[in-house]
Amino acid sequence: MSAVIQLRASRSTTRLRVKRPAAPAEIPLTAKQKRLIRDSFSRIEPALELVGRLFYLRLFRIDSSLRARFDGPVEVQARKFAAAMKLGMISLKQKDGLGPVLKLLGARHRQLGIRSGHYRSMTRALIWTLEQSLEESFTRETKDAWNTLLGQIMRVLSA
Repeated sequence: MSAVIQLRASRSTTRLRVKRPAAPAEIPLTAKQKRLIRDSFSRIEPALELVGRLFYLRLFRIDSSLRARFDGPVEVQARKFAAAMKLGMISLKQKDGLGPVLKLLGARHRQLGIRSGHYRSMTRALIWTLEQSLEESFTRETKDAWNTLLGQIMRVLSA
């Protein structure tokens, strides 16, 4: 990814501002990656709120500073997690994909003070949660598909 560097002179100082190109709204996944993600999701969907609780408990263990950024008990966050995961799976089938939803979510997260480092913690927590929930059905190929998806999501949310 290339960056454009702009120098801006002001009275007695020079400021260096790096402008990053916008992340693509569409998340490029192969048909096989989408299938692996949807199949693994279908396995956890019956217990999605429980998976959501596990995710948040792990997330707050990885980065305790995030606890203050999410209002309400873990159970409420787990319901929001379940709704977001379902929306994500539906969006994988749509032409526009997740882009529009992620841009709105990224704006909301910025208001909460969530930064790119926090998204790395969230990715780690979600991959761990999927590993625990899916056990041996969470294959290397499935993990790679999720990591590709989450890496792209992280870029759009951080943009």
